[in-house]
Amino acid sequence: MAYQEYAEVPWYRKSSTNSALLLLQLLTWEFFPLSLFVCIMLFIGDIYLNKKEANGNLKRWGFANKIAAAVFCAVCLALLIFNPYRRVR
Repeated sequence: MAYQEYAEVPWYRKSSTNSALLLLQLLTWEFFPLSLFVCIMLFIGDIYLNKKEANGNLKRWGFANKIAAAVFCAVCLALLIFNPYRRVR
């Protein structure tokens, strides 16, 4: 679906929301669902920027953004699994 107004985009498809979730992930390494949510959103659809293309539709995250988010998600997962400082209960 092509959006023409940023207000029409659902909150989970907005670039600002997903960027904030990735930033929060940087602050809380052990809370993996934040980056996982962003990766799932990327793989099942587009993330929209608050900028317009020449045809009037909103711009979407490009291939490089998707790769960067997927790599970030993989690093977070690896840190969660192989964290040597994790408490053993």
